[in-house]
Order: sequence, then C-alpha cells, then structure tokens
Amino acid sequence: MAVACIYCDFHSHKSQSATAVLAALLKQVVAGVGPIPEDIKEVFEQAQGKLDGRTLRLTEIETMFIKSVAPLKRAFICIDALDEFPTKHRPELWDSLQHIVGKCSNVRLFITGRPYIQVEVKRYFPGYPRLSSIKPTKQDIYGYVSMRLKKDPLSDSMDSGLEADILRIIPDNVSGTYVKPVYSECEIIS
Repeated sequence: MAVACIYCDFHSHKSQSATAVLAALLKQVVAGVGPIPEDIKEVFEQAQGKLDGRTLRLTEIETMFIKSVAPLKRAFICIDALDEFPTKHRPELWDSLQHIVGKCSNVRLFITGRPYIQVEVKRYFPGYPRLSSIKPTKQDIYGYVSMRLKKDPLSDSMDSGLEADILRIIPDNVSGTYVKPVYSECEIIS
C-alpha cells in the first residue's frame, strides 16, 4: 500500500503546477515502495542528462506514477486544500488524476477543499465520488483560537480581559465562509 499526500498552499501559487504536485506525490510513492524500479530510474537519469536542463514532463510523471502504484494492492492520493491550488492549473491536474485513476483501479483519491471544489470533482469524476461536508463548530473555533493565543510569542503583552474578549467575540463572529462547510472530503471510488 502507498499513501502520498500534498498540501496546496495559497502562498505558493507561483511554484504550484500539476507537474510539481504529481512529481511530489510520485517521489513519496517511489520512496515508500522499496527499491526504485529500473525503468523509473532510467527516465530520471535521461531527464538529468539533458543539456537543456529539462525537467520531467507531466505525461512522463503520470506514466511513472502508474507504473509505481499498479503492482500495489491499494494506493491513496491525498490532496489537501485543493481550492488553494491555482485555478488555471487545476484542469491539468484533474486530467492527470483522471488518467491515473482510469489506469489504476487500486488508486483512491482523498481531496479536501471549499465546497465549490465539489462541482469540479463531479465534473471530472461523474458518478464516483462520495462527498462529505465538515463544519467547524463554535467549540472548534474556540479551541483553535485558544491554541493560537497560547503560542503567541507576545502573549505577555495581552491582559486577561483582552484574551477573554478575543475568545468570546471571534467564535461568535467568524464569517460565514468558515461557519459553513470549510472542507469537503471526496473519496473517488473506482
């Protein structure tokens, strides 16, 4: 079995692409399955030997990913916060995930993102996904804010009244974006 995970960070938009995401996932799978298969080694060595410094193409990464997970009983691809992945690159990533899942019936996807990601999941994987919404409760928000306040390096500059106000006001006034389902889990069933 293999599990490969990646977090899409909004602050890393410039470096995030379908190729970068799949390459990071491939690296995890290859590192976890034992000795690197010879054909995968050869592709990497050929790419390194190119004078133009070309990196692997997305199709090459897809092929290596499929070869790496095909012999496994089960492989999971976990992509967290897909809504933070650049919109312009998402169709290419969806196409690659479709190709991988289409070629490997043992691959399962677990994707989190804001509710509008469900529309994309349904478009690229019609009939497959199980979708579940997760909503933070007022207590969840309180716990998170409390934890962050405890880790504040300037906590000595805050009096107990201000801390109490923060812990009372923020959970009550978090915008609807966070009170409504923040993340949706999607498991693609092949």
